[in-house]
Amino acid sequence: MTIFRNEIRTGILVIVTLVALVCLLLYLGAPGVFVSQKKFRIYLDNASSLTPGAPVLLAGRRIGRVVELYSPVPEKERPSPGMETLVEIEVNSSAKIYNKVKARMTLPSLLGKPVIDFTTGEESSGLAPENTAFVGERQPGLADAVPTLLEKLDPALKKATDTFDGLQKTADNLNQLTKENSDLPKALAEFKKFTTHLNEVIGPDGALRGSLENIRRLTADDGKLGLALEQFKNLTGPDSDLAKTLAHAEKFTGKLEQNEDIDATLHNLRIATANLDRQFKQVTGKLSDTAENLKEGSDTLKHQPWRLIWPSTKKYPDENIVPRAPGSSSKSSGSSSSAGHHDSDSGSKLKHPLFRFYSTPH
Repeated sequence: MTIFRNEIRTGILVIVTLVALVCLLLYLGAPGVFVSQKKFRIYLDNASSLTPGAPVLLAGRRIGRVVELYSPVPEKERPSPGMETLVEIEVNSSAKIYNKVKARMTLPSLLGKPVIDFTTGEESSGLAPENTAFVGERQPGLADAVPTLLEKLDPALKKATDTFDGLQKTADNLNQLTKENSDLPKALAEFKKFTTHLNEVIGPDGALRGSLENIRRLTADDGKLGLALEQFKNLTGPDSDLAKTLAHAEKFTGKLEQNEDIDATLHNLRIATANLDRQFKQVTGKLSDTAENLKEGSDTLKHQPWRLIWPSTKKYPDENIVPRAPGSSSKSSGSSSSAGHHDSDSGSKLKHPLFRFYSTPH
């Protein structure tokens, strides 16, 4: 009897254990059996490595699993042409998935399997009803990193290639510049000559050093320029002769300004100047007549030098001479007085030869 009871207990324990194990397996493999579930759909461009049974997370907390994957989706059913994969998931009915939420397929670890994660939901948009379709995002993996990296590196590689081409051209140009008989060696040779001449000019015995030494001597305290400046300073100083002369001139002009006879003096000076000018004009007229006589005498001496010996044959326009008879000196005094005045006026103009000849020269 006791053995029979033990066998019954053992059988009941085995059955309970099997039921518990089945329930656990059903809970883990089919959560909808014990907990109510909701289904949603997620469209992805590529669901690579995602398998049915993959966990579904809500901000990092597991709320369901992936039920089925459909690929490729008919083009007319796609929300956009690039969304070729449809992922069907089941989540707990208590999970708060809002209408505006970001569904992403991510890798929780570097070597882990991809999962579906709902993040950044907006509560104001309200809870999403069952069978709502979401457009998901896929986190790039290592397979996508290489093409993306190449796409980003391609402009840099192109620029690097262009840079290398430019460096090659620069190297070729440098080779052309530095080769023998090119412009650069000639320029360096000319620069070397220039530096040599410059060293000769600015050297200890160069012309520039001598010029600077002369300038230093000239501008020194005991130099010519320094002495000249000192003399100029002494000349223009407060106790110099120039300052005293200016002081005396100032005193003189002050006294002259205070003098009341200056107007009368200036009036007399103007009168004297007018008289002097009048006398000068008279003297100038007389000098003009004298110069004219001298001109006529020199002209006569030049063209008719015999007039120094023979009687005058030249007629003057203002001259009206009547020749006298031999006995004219015995006339009455009245006539002599009337003709005397004429003779006295024309006597100076009547020319008599120094010597007389009895025959007229041919």
